[in-house]
Amino acid sequence: MNRRNSIITGLTAVTAIAGLTSTAKAEDAESKNPELEKIRALLKAHDDAMTSHNMEGVLATLAPKAVIIGSGPGEVWSGTEEIKDAYEHFFQGFDKGQQDFTYQFKFGELATGMGWLMASGEVKGKKDNKDFAFPMNISLTASKASGDWKIAAMHFSTLTGK
Repeated sequence: MNRRNSIITGLTAVTAIAGLTSTAKAEDAESKNPELEKIRALLKAHDDAMTSHNMEGVLATLAPKAVIIGSGPGEVWSGTEEIKDAYEHFFQGFDKGQQDFTYQFKFGELATGMGWLMASGEVKGKKDNKDFAFPMNISLTASKASGDWKIAAMHFSTLTGK
């Protein structure tokens, strides 16, 4: 093996080890922070309330000054009335109880009173007994008030074209 090949082989090995170390650190950080499970549970509570068209349940997951932002221009909702109006329209997109969120990736971090979570996955459901599915990314910022985590800001995006 010549010097050039040795260097390339060495750099490849170092890069691979660094990648594995980063993955292990991310997994360790998630497993060592039980508070992060509370943020994941908060997202699940939101998704469950949305699936069952439960407006009060959705609002219960949100901080008082929450902001929701979607994928397109003008898709920004703040304040209880705007958010309620948005979710009433969201509920029209699927049959009650006929939506399922599956996230393949979830990453997050927490501080004392603030945290974030990013998730990527798929939404499957039914509208008028017709199946649908689409990919979705979600990012949220959670704040802790009176001991409970609430969604302070949430962004969701979906692919809109083929």
